[in-house]
Amino acid sequence: MSHVLPSADDPIGQDPRLAALTSEVRAYLGALTAELRSAFGDDLLGVWLIGSAAQAAYEPGTSDIDVLAVTGTRHPEEARRAVGERVRHPALDCPAVGLEFVVYARPDLVDLADPVRFALNVNGGRGRDDLLALGPDDGPGWWSVLDLAEARVVGVPLHGPAPDVVIPAVPAARLRAAVAESQAWHDRDDATSTNRALNLARLIILLTDGRWLSKSAGAAALAQAEPDLAPIVHQALAARTAGASIDADLAAPLSTRLADLLAAPAS
Repeated sequence: MSHVLPSADDPIGQDPRLAALTSEVRAYLGALTAELRSAFGDDLLGVWLIGSAAQAAYEPGTSDIDVLAVTGTRHPEEARRAVGERVRHPALDCPAVGLEFVVYARPDLVDLADPVRFALNVNGGRGRDDLLALGPDDGPGWWSVLDLAEARVVGVPLHGPAPDVVIPAVPAARLRAAVAESQAWHDRDDATSTNRALNLARLIILLTDGRWLSKSAGAAALAQAEPDLAPIVHQALAARTAGASIDADLAAPLSTRLADLLAAPAS
C-alpha cells in the first residue's frame, strides 16, 4: 500500500510516527513530496523520512529534517538540477535548522559503486549552509552508505512502500567500512563537535546491538550498556543542549571503543 502525502492540508495520512511531528514540519514534508511527485511522476519509487524525525527524536531548533528518495531510472542533469532548485531553502522554506535531502536512481543502488552515485543532494535551511550537488565528488562518501542502510530500517514512507522494498541491503563489509570512514572523518574534521561524540556512541550501539538509533537515543543506550562511558555521553548531550562545543579529548574513549569493535571479527 502506498503512503502518499496528498497536500499541505492533509500532509501525513495516519502514520503515528509522522503525526508526532509539528504541523509546520508535516506541511513541509507534504510540500516537498508534492514537488517530487510532480517532477518524477510514476518514476518516483519512494520517498522516506529518515534520521531523528523518523525515530521520535526530532528536536526543534537542533535537528535536521532528513529525507531520501529513489527514482526508477536515471534522469538528466538539467532535470535533477531543476528539482534541486525548487526544493532548496528558501525556495521551499525549511522550518528546521536544516534539510538533508538525497535522491538516488535505483540502478545505482543495485550496483553500489564507491563512492555511491547519488542523483541529487540538497542541504540548506535556517541554520545550515546551502548545497546542491548532482553527484559525488572527492569529498567523504561514507554518509551515503550509512543513510541507505539506516533508511531500510527506520525510514517512514512519505510516498511509496516500505523502504526495504526499494532500497537493496548494504553488504555488511561495506557498512563496516563506512563506519570506519565516519569515525576517521569525525575524529579528524569534527573533533570538538557534539555530533562527533553522539555519532560515535550510536555507531558503537550499531556494532554491538545491531540497532539504528538517533544520536540522543544512541547516547542513552550506550550510557546504560557501558556505564564507564556514561559521563562522556552525558557531557556531550549537555553541550549539545547548550549549543556548545566539547574538548577534543572528551570523545577519545568513544573512538577507541569503536576502533576496538571494528578490529574484532564481524559476528
